[in-house]
Amino acid sequence: MNESKLTSFLAIDLGATSGRAILGTIKNNRLELKEVNRFANPIIDINGRLYWDLFHLYGEIVKSLKNIQHQGIEIASVGIDTWGVDFVSFGKDG
Repeated sequence: MNESKLTSFLAIDLGATSGRAILGTIKNNRLELKEVNRFANPIIDINGRLYWDLFHLYGEIVKSLKNIQHQGIEIASVGIDTWGVDFVSFGKDG
């Protein structure tokens, strides 16, 4: 099978203290998984309140995408999962 014809997907899993990016590729009717990035999810204190460092997480997601791009892999879709009921919206300008 031609490598450029493979279908690949990226899953971003953001946990309480760490995150990871997993590349899933369908090859020979099987799903192959490969961890492409693992990173810390640091908590930051702003005025006595604790927050996820969204700029750090965004940077790690971009790093994961660039890693895959440098391998010449085209991604069909990206899914992002977090724990709990966290919700973040990013507009077209980030």
